[in-house]
Amino acid sequence: TDAAGNPGTSGSDTVPIDTVAPSVVVDIVDPSLNSGDKVSTVTFTFSDAPVGFTLADITAVGGTLSGLTPTADPKVFTATFTATDGFTGPGSVAVTAGSYTDAAGNPGTSGSDTVPIDTVAPNVVVNIVDPSLNSIDKVSTVAFTFSDAPVGFALADITAVGGTVSGLTATADPKVFTATFTATDGFTGTGSVSVANASYTDAAGNPGTSGSDTVPIDTVAPSVIVDIVDPSLNSADK
Repeated sequence: TDAAGNPGTSGSDTVPIDTVAPSVVVDIVDPSLNSGDKVSTVTFTFSDAPVGFTLADITAVGGTLSGLTPTADPKVFTATFTATDGFTGPGSVAVTAGSYTDAAGNPGTSGSDTVPIDTVAPNVVVNIVDPSLNSIDKVSTVAFTFSDAPVGFALADITAVGGTVSGLTATADPKVFTATFTATDGFTGTGSVSVANASYTDAAGNPGTSGSDTVPIDTVAPSVIVDIVDPSLNSADK
């Protein structure tokens, strides 16, 4: 009321309020990355169209991020993540908290995603166990020791010179295989057993590097020529 007791009339005003911090969902699209497939699209989906969102607001582990691009939807951005050669472990892409705002000026929350990365090519050490081979001992065990358990390793991936390889067998150790090398009859020279480059992969799909070993081989039997020098013999020349 006023001093005279008159009831007062109403009055009001409004103000727009937004105290909800915007958020972002980061999605590295590919489920895993390796040396054969090192690149994945990354999507950034915001709850509100972001203001001031740039590549500098993003941190990458295990790779690099490039090509940040807005889409037709103002709440969605995309970029490209490229895994680093020789990296093994969890890669990640993260947006820093407070690095962007919504239109009302509320600082945004952080967001991140991870991806398993293995861009290390597996290798193999080939060992022809016997130091040399000949016609008496033509056979040697060959050991194939891999840095990672191989996928798709078969007899067809092996090349032999000076002999043949047979009986490829997995051992109790998933990284070790054995086979039998048999030298060819009549061969003299350097024998070898080789695993072809990219003929196998590791579990992550990385193509493997080549490996080989050599062994000296001589399976040629020596011969002798006997010569009785005199053309004939008698009592005078016995």
